[in-house]
Amino acid sequence: MSMRTWWGWALSVLGVLLAAAGAAVMVVLGPDSRLSTGPHAIETDDIAVVTAPEVIRWADVKIDVRAELPARKPVFIGLGNTVDVRSYLAETRRLEVTSFDRPWTITTRAVDGAPALPGAPTALDWWIATSEPRLGGATLSARLPDESVSLAILSVGSSNLAGLEVTLAYGVNNGFLKGASTSLLGLAVLWVGVLAIRSRRRDEPDGDDLGDDLEEEVVYVYVDDDGVEHEISAEEAADLEVVDEIGADDDPPRPAPGADTEPEPEPEPEPVPTVPQVVVPGVLTAADIAAGRDRPRPAPDPHPEPERVVYVFVDEDGVEHEVGEDELAEFEVVDDETDDGGGRP
Repeated sequence: MSMRTWWGWALSVLGVLLAAAGAAVMVVLGPDSRLSTGPHAIETDDIAVVTAPEVIRWADVKIDVRAELPARKPVFIGLGNTVDVRSYLAETRRLEVTSFDRPWTITTRAVDGAPALPGAPTALDWWIATSEPRLGGATLSARLPDESVSLAILSVGSSNLAGLEVTLAYGVNNGFLKGASTSLLGLAVLWVGVLAIRSRRRDEPDGDDLGDDLEEEVVYVYVDDDGVEHEISAEEAADLEVVDEIGADDDPPRPAPGADTEPEPEPEPEPVPTVPQVVVPGVLTAADIAAGRDRPRPAPDPHPEPERVVYVFVDEDGVEHEVGEDELAEFEVVDDETDDGGGRP
């Protein structure tokens, strides 16, 4: 596997994980970027329910807490610094939440103390956020600060928190948009990984891919009595006896050691091609010269051409002019020369 293919698969896996995580956040939080759980019953007959230090570990998270009591009992919800809340409820009998896991899993313990609050909770000014004390239920909405805080649900007056039910909603600021962005990022990373893998296979195919595309071709050969091979079809080969099978990379079959083999006949010498002899009349050949023969004389022409007579006129300046036979009547013949060098008449 090449480095490009490896990175392509790694990006594809990372893209799938990012897309799945973003989609999960969108489904859990919803368009309002909030997750709600409850109502959940809390078994207690004390006058206070409070979270222990380090139970609320979030920051910059908006929470909505609703506490409901039967018989229209008055109830109060407050969020304050852990030190202030523990100091306020140090001598009060209470139910303390020691751990919390989302969406709703709590561990509690009972703490003995006085059966009444040391003072009216609405009179305290160190609360970070509070609800209005109401009969039968109260709701608190607040954004958690970056410090250690505790949440307290208190019964106002002489009643207690028997039959308490709590509903909790919390979310992340722009959580739905962040989940959608994460999903889109994951899809983009996945697409880059797929492109890397496809380009690697298109440009430099692996050996396994080449092996899948290769097909084995079977060729049937028939050897006649003269040792000449003839290629035949599969249908024709079915009617004949298969003597040997040779693969594409196999060597031709060799005779076993010690087997009787007929010696191969010696190759016959190739005949020397003969060149036709061209005889030119009047030209001696090499055989004629060797025999001492004389060059033959050409035979006389049976139809010799007649001699041509030329008539010449000499003017006063001594310049000769050739004239035709029909113009001789106008001139006087002074001399007559022959071709054999005779005298003039």
